[in-house]
Amino acid sequence: MRINIKPFFLAALFSLLALSSHAADLAASVKERLAQPEILRGDFEQNKQVSGFKKPLISRGDFLAARDMGVLWRTKTPFASVLKLSRDEIVAKQEGAVAFRLSASKEPSVRMINGLLFSLMNGDVSSLSELFKIEGSINGKSWQLTLTPKQAALGKIMRKIELSGDQFVRRILLDEANNDQTLIRFTAQNTDAISVDERARFE
Repeated sequence: MRINIKPFFLAALFSLLALSSHAADLAASVKERLAQPEILRGDFEQNKQVSGFKKPLISRGDFLAARDMGVLWRTKTPFASVLKLSRDEIVAKQEGAVAFRLSASKEPSVRMINGLLFSLMNGDVSSLSELFKIEGSINGKSWQLTLTPKQAALGKIMRKIELSGDQFVRRILLDEANNDQTLIRFTAQNTDAISVDERARFE
């Protein structure tokens, strides 16, 4: 089974940056600026420019990242769907029904994403530097990072990832190997406690 890991990777990557930190001296500087809460939530707008098409594909929704449980990535428009990344699996739902379920025990790509996700949530920042060459800059409270894949498998998916923010990640640009570009902007980020209903959505 061939799996398109890009949407899963984006959700995982954001949660890593929202709840963790990065590598070397630059990483230490970014870590000092990033809030590292147990819970982070907010809204997103995803703008995907497909090569050969003039108009971008725009989707909007919200996210919830919980350090001990994973990520809920909920798209509201133009089509409603929910993507859940937990330690053991990736589950996508549409109209309340499971569209697909990928097990980390069976799919190598799911193991990679979830292993990276939870190792960094637990403070293992070395995993990110093993996958990417990390460059960037610091300007006051703001920071910018460029991640270039080291591994051939990731290089087939993306050329580079650009990230920027302050105490939170505000922008992610994915420059894909097929000449598509995906830009995600995050707003209304906060660290409000998780509700009983939200906790149940991870189960």
